[in-house]
Amino acid sequence: MSMTSRERVLAAINHREPDRVPLDLGGTGATGIHVSAYVRLRQALGLGDEDPKVGDVWQMLAWVEDPVVEKLGVDVLTVRTLSQPFGLRNDRWRSWRLDDGTPVQMPANFAPVAEADGSLCLYSDGELVAKKARTGVYFDRMIEFKVYDPLPPVGSFKIPLFTDEDLAWRRRWAETLRRETDKALIGEFGMILGRWGSYQEWMYTIGANPDYVRAFYDRKIEIMLANLQLYAQAVGDNIDIFALGEDFGTQKGLMISPRMFREMVAPYYKRLFDWVHRNTSWKVHFHCCGGIYPIIGTLIDCGVDILNPVQTSAAGMEPEKLKQEFGDKLVFWGGGIETQSVFPYGTLDEVRAQVRERLRIFGPGGGFVFCPIHNIRADVSTDQMLAMYEALREYGTYPV
Repeated sequence: MSMTSRERVLAAINHREPDRVPLDLGGTGATGIHVSAYVRLRQALGLGDEDPKVGDVWQMLAWVEDPVVEKLGVDVLTVRTLSQPFGLRNDRWRSWRLDDGTPVQMPANFAPVAEADGSLCLYSDGELVAKKARTGVYFDRMIEFKVYDPLPPVGSFKIPLFTDEDLAWRRRWAETLRRETDKALIGEFGMILGRWGSYQEWMYTIGANPDYVRAFYDRKIEIMLANLQLYAQAVGDNIDIFALGEDFGTQKGLMISPRMFREMVAPYYKRLFDWVHRNTSWKVHFHCCGGIYPIIGTLIDCGVDILNPVQTSAAGMEPEKLKQEFGDKLVFWGGGIETQSVFPYGTLDEVRAQVRERLRIFGPGGGFVFCPIHNIRADVSTDQMLAMYEALREYGTYPV
């Protein structure tokens, strides 16, 4: 029996088999599509030539539109925040062109400064916050190069509460999408426990000065919890899934030891996720890249219901092992196709074969929402994208 999109996703995330494996495209900032690939996909689907919006300038991701959602059978939509990274806003737009001349719409306050070497720089309050190399396809965040010496007082960092304007925007989006669509709705929280500077500095400090990190986390979690309450009041039961994420893995393993993660990081996320489970009906969707196998059990203990991107090419992340060990406790949202190899470097037959294999592994018993491992890159061909979606339609009906 055919299900609505929301029924389909709710069945899957409650570990029941729906009519078919649910599909995500653009539901989060890690399940989207680069705008240049999106333009080509939309043309191949015969869906017009309007200039697409770039809903995430950092990664240059397209704002996936309703006609594409319906044509592909996408089952989830996102309740967007008012602001993107770098202080860019989603409520006003202006025309711009990609490096290849493709016209797109960018936030109205997107004002890049061109450098002599052909790079584009974004500034906020006079500070360089992002830079796109001349041959790049997205913007690098300058926080990843920021090192403090000495470390500033923890209380000096600005960690704001959500504004009334932002909360009203989220409330309006959540209510509208719930009323006008049958999709499952993902609310992107927009905050993480995070860092004050680069990953390198965080890793050094968590080892050499753990009291500083604890002080930072103690302050940050109180503001996160206050924002979470404001957020819940704004969107209520109009969302189904509460999404946020933070990377703790690399291609070869964890950034910090499992013990350090368990003792230094996990208790703070547990406080956040416990509040979600006590006070809402939402499922917790957590994005964490890399070889994180040693901390998956800890994430489950913290209250994570859904894991993304399921980076199966990283150390210890073999699909069969993940499904066997965690498939009854964790929903795999991703892992559908490798974005470091098969997508974009494989043949069309290899694309179809891997989609079929991942459906066979992750699909039984529910607990699987299909999307590639992270965003669809700019260099994925149109034929590869179409082959992936065709294979999902062919092999994604239950029983898989």
